[in-house]
Amino acid sequence: MNQSVLLLAAGLLLPGLQVTASAQSLYVNDLGSAGDVYTTAPGSPTGNGTSSAPFATVAAALQAASPNSTIYIDAGTYSERVVLDKNVSLQGAGSATIFDGGLAAGNGQTQEAGFFITAAGGSSTPVKLSKFTVRNYDFGILTSGGPTSNFVVEDVEAVSNRQTGIFWNSLSGTQNLTFRRVRAAQNALPPNTNNNGAGRGLFIVNGHKQNILIEDSRFEQNRRGGLDVNDGSVSGLAIRNNQFTQNAGAALAVLGAAGERASGVYTSIAALIENNAIRDNASNGMELKACTGTGLGKGAGSFVVRNNYIARGLSQPTNLSFDNAGIAFVDRDRNVIGIGGGITGDLETGGAFIQSNTVRGYLSTGLGATLLNINGFGVVLEGGNNKVFNNIIAQCQRGVQVQDRPATTTTTSTPFFDIDRNTGVVSINDSIRYNRIDSCATALRAVNLTKVVEAGLNWLGSNSFEAVRGADGTNGGVVTLGGPTGFASLSAFEPTGFITYSPFLNSRTDASATPGFQADLSFLNVDRFCPTPGPIACLQKGVNLVTENGTVHMFAAMYDQDVIIAKSLTLTNSGSPTTIQNLTLNGLSKVVTLGSPLRINGNLALVNGFINSTATNLLTILPTATSTPGSSTSFVNGPVQKIGNTAFIFPIGKDTFWARLGITAPSTATASFTAEYFPTAYASAEITSPLRTVSRVEYWNLNRTAGTDNVQVQLFWENGARSGITEFSPNLQVARFNGTAWSTEGNGGLAGSLAAGSVLSAAPVSEFGAFTFGSVAPPLPVELVRFQATPIGNSRVQLRWATATELHNEGFGLERSLDGKKWQQIVFVQGKGSTSQQQEYTYSDQPNLFDQTLYYRLRQQDTDGKSTYSSVATVTLSVSSLASSISVYPNPAALAEHVRLALPRPLATATHVQLLDLTGRLVLTQIVPANATEVTLQLSDELAKGTYLVQVTGLESSGKPIRLVKQ
Repeated sequence: MNQSVLLLAAGLLLPGLQVTASAQSLYVNDLGSAGDVYTTAPGSPTGNGTSSAPFATVAAALQAASPNSTIYIDAGTYSERVVLDKNVSLQGAGSATIFDGGLAAGNGQTQEAGFFITAAGGSSTPVKLSKFTVRNYDFGILTSGGPTSNFVVEDVEAVSNRQTGIFWNSLSGTQNLTFRRVRAAQNALPPNTNNNGAGRGLFIVNGHKQNILIEDSRFEQNRRGGLDVNDGSVSGLAIRNNQFTQNAGAALAVLGAAGERASGVYTSIAALIENNAIRDNASNGMELKACTGTGLGKGAGSFVVRNNYIARGLSQPTNLSFDNAGIAFVDRDRNVIGIGGGITGDLETGGAFIQSNTVRGYLSTGLGATLLNINGFGVVLEGGNNKVFNNIIAQCQRGVQVQDRPATTTTTSTPFFDIDRNTGVVSINDSIRYNRIDSCATALRAVNLTKVVEAGLNWLGSNSFEAVRGADGTNGGVVTLGGPTGFASLSAFEPTGFITYSPFLNSRTDASATPGFQADLSFLNVDRFCPTPGPIACLQKGVNLVTENGTVHMFAAMYDQDVIIAKSLTLTNSGSPTTIQNLTLNGLSKVVTLGSPLRINGNLALVNGFINSTATNLLTILPTATSTPGSSTSFVNGPVQKIGNTAFIFPIGKDTFWARLGITAPSTATASFTAEYFPTAYASAEITSPLRTVSRVEYWNLNRTAGTDNVQVQLFWENGARSGITEFSPNLQVARFNGTAWSTEGNGGLAGSLAAGSVLSAAPVSEFGAFTFGSVAPPLPVELVRFQATPIGNSRVQLRWATATELHNEGFGLERSLDGKKWQQIVFVQGKGSTSQQQEYTYSDQPNLFDQTLYYRLRQQDTDGKSTYSSVATVTLSVSSLASSISVYPNPAALAEHVRLALPRPLATATHVQLLDLTGRLVLTQIVPANATEVTLQLSDELAKGTYLVQVTGLESSGKPIRLVKQ
């Protein structure tokens, strides 16, 4: 694949080079033949450049070469200084082709180069330098400073040169350069000097550099740095799959990268730096200076740093003499961009997209750290719109630092990442998310900021609030310092903190195998005191970001916020109960589970969904708070506590039953009552006069948990039939269990109707416990404890019901409905008259109705003709297995008139049976009447012997016919 296709396929808008065949081939050899691969004779001053009569020098071959030719340089050691003044490619024989300048190491610096390039480069055909080693020159490869384009340097070693391995200098600009499988190592090592910028492995400098690809290369043990793209500007830069090891300066440095523009619109990427391994370099891993991106992970204008491994081993020296960072994205030398012939000097630093990198081991210890404030950083950010996602930053002194340095600061041992020659830029719209910041003295640090940095959803080394931000907002993993001088330690809490660190992760576990750290969002910690600018409060952010069925862990504090929950999750905390001002639950069938006590200070709005509480994890409505009463689709499934002196309706229920309980206003503000509903019979049915009966369907527990106030109690029914409410009269009572038996608290008034309503106790209640419905009238004729409808196979419905007691029970009319409104009695089942023993009843219904909801209810009839209705049960019969139960007999059949089709059940409507031959031709169609269970097939005597297919249309599996063989 050519370079253009490769990079465009990656979506990076980075055009490349097209490679075509050479126009001419010339050959060079030394004076021997050892290891030769191209030639059959030694080189000679009188050679003609063929493989059998090669030239003895590259200079001679260049003199004879025409443009676009390739010179093949065979194995040997050459000492010449090659001046490449034509667009001619040079190819050696690999490591066996060596250019050795023979310069002794020392302080002297000259301009001797192994290859001095004055040619401008190719057009559609690149000039290629490949497969040789160049060493012991001042410069292994040096360009003249003129414009260059379309060069490929491939499989070249530039080692042990006195100044720079490869110095690509072009003040007039350069484009379409490829450095592939280059090794630049040990350049400018002592006793050589590093004056005048010496010591880089690959130095690409000056002008505007466009479409530069550096891949699969090694930069090792260079005196100053491994790779430096400097002075001027660069666009379309791709640095990937390289190794940088033990360089004495920055492993990789880039200045002035930004996308090219047309009418102010980006037309190329700024840079893509990916999949590089940077190990044990003495200075910064990546020094990215005055670069500009879009803050996006791809596309025109983007500046992307991803999937790189940047580390210092723990055995490396940590007594640093200046600040070091794994990735330093900072403003520096922007004024040099224009001076160096660049075109991006008008832009502002920012917009980096730093993703899925690993940065480890940037530490500072000893006197440098304690006396000179010298630090090791994982990532340093300056400028706006920077994005740092999915990275692992471990064992660094400062994990991520965001800083606003004043213009033209100097390296004066401050908390800043100290690097000079900067303009002043403001950090704004930065986002630091989904990172694992582990084993760092400081996880996140803000220095001299004016805008808050979004930095939620990170693992910050702990799941403890106190460890993450300190008990009082200081001395934790998240730090805010003032500036630009003094650098006072400010609380990480609002309003002085400048890092939105909440919600933060509860675990350092990687949630998937996707490259980079994938945050586990199933458990989030939300700190009340975290700075949270914008319209969405911190707890709402946590609720929005946690996964479905996840957990939100809150601090034990007052969240004076409005929170809307529309998903299933668990709310929990540590320590004393958390308080929320206003909580709205609005997620149909969603469940909020309390993992710890929770208090509401403003309003609880139950719109849709349920809250699960327990006696331990109690929901408390505080004195000034209110609550909606709930509904059948939204209530508290468990106990609720109400504190205060206002009347209150507890919005409680259990399982699928909504069942409110109300109290009148207590007299004191500290009074407290707790209520819980149970949709089952209380353990005891003992009663005291004047009660004649109590409910065996449900009860409530209401306890006075603080104070001595007495209140009236109001019990609600939402389905009179289910609750056994047979009359809407003063006979209906509020009953209370007194410890040994049920006693009445009277009837202080009814509300609603027989179908749905409430009854109030006659007076304030002074003793509390279990409450339920009672009656002073004769016992209810029948106490129904169960009514169920269950499908049996695909054609029948089994109806089961049971009574606890019966009095003058004539029997039950079993009714069925298709819409729950219009009812039809299908059978009357005789009752047992009067009995105190539990009775069981069953009936099997065959409705011949499929794939629709069927409604059933009981109409209980007394001997005096009075009737009451049960709750409604529903069921659906499926038609799915009907066709598999169809049979044809006899089969094989000798006499056509005896062939019958048997159905497992009657059909609700008429349909058709079809007979087809094995070609699919329709032989017979016959009607199957409604309600039929057997049909005789009217087959003609003329029907030929053979195999036929029988199928009934209109059934789910009618496409699976039955074989019928006629003999």
